[in-house]
Amino acid sequence: MEKKKPLRGSSDKLKDLYNTYVKNDEREIDIKTEDSDLSEEQIEELKAEVSVEDELEGDELEFRIDDLENQVESLKDQLLRKTAEMENLRRRTQKEKEELVKYANERLIMNLLDIPDDLTNALQAAKQENSDKESVVQGIEMIYNKAFRLFENAGLKPLQTKVGDEFDVELHEALMQQPSDEIPEGCIIAIVQPGYILNDKVIRHAKVVTSSGSAE
Repeated sequence: MEKKKPLRGSSDKLKDLYNTYVKNDEREIDIKTEDSDLSEEQIEELKAEVSVEDELEGDELEFRIDDLENQVESLKDQLLRKTAEMENLRRRTQKEKEELVKYANERLIMNLLDIPDDLTNALQAAKQENSDKESVVQGIEMIYNKAFRLFENAGLKPLQTKVGDEFDVELHEALMQQPSDEIPEGCIIAIVQPGYILNDKVIRHAKVVTSSGSAE
């Protein structure tokens, strides 16, 4: 007598049996053969169990897909928002930079506006018939000192250049050479126009005349 095969205990084994049944059914093989140990009732129970498990797995998979799709949409929205924020920041920074360059000298110009006003008053006073020349000169000196203080407050200083200094290409611009018995060759014998430094940068070289040495 042929020994019967034992039943598998797990749901996976039951599913395997059900799949085997379905395949046999598709090939029109009678499930009630001598090779089968299951009754019709057992088979129906297996089919019902597998159907429930498949339905649960399908619902869980669908829920997971929906959740992932929602996460993707949320990330897309965050990315668009961040991109828009970065673009707005870039434009705002560019605008602020342009305005900074455009109005960089605004404070200095505002302070210098007093100079032409003072010069206008000085000219009007000088044109009067009974004007005191000494007072006019004093007024001009006051205007000069006021303007110079404004420049100093902005970081502008005159180059400390004097006659007899050795010519320095980093600080001076030689306009011409003249022979000199007193000033050594290559040294400054006259300052035509003073130079200026803004903070630590030379913005105008001093225009000078240098010595070519003794005429002999």
